Amino acid sequence: MTDTGESTLAARLAEALDPGAEQPLSNQIADRIWLDVIGGTIETGERLPTVRQLAVHLGVTPKVVERAYEQLERLGIVSTRPGQGTFVRLNVPDNEVRERRRELEQCSLDAVAHAESLGFSIEELLDALDDIRTARRNHGRGGREQ
Repeated sequence: MTDTGESTLAARLAEALDPGAEQPLSNQIADRIWLDVIGGTIETGERLPTVRQLAVHLGVTPKVVERAYEQLERLGIVSTRPGQGTFVRLNVPDNEVRERRRELEQCSLDAVAHAESLGFSIEELLDALDDIRTARRNHGRGGREQ
């Protein structure tokens, strides 16, 4: 994707995002990119804007864009190459992977419902999960959880 293509994608995303919607912005971004891929607006092999570029253009934190790209990568829609960027690859997962993904989605829905029953938002749940991931990474490198 050229700079023009990247800015066009960013413009389409900016138009489509609804900060007041119940759906998190990261999911809205991932969904819009997915629709552009299956609609042929973005082709396999094209490079997406960097996390920072897209975050600045959309007026969101880089973490929001990072979550969207991670979601797309887990689904086999994009691939990140360190030092090169994020590219559309659109590999269709096999049945076992799709089933595991459905189970993870149900687990996630259950976690969201439980968090909401305790008065927490999805963003607060995601922040808590990010804290757990960071603590586990630090623990794996010899750091200690406290």
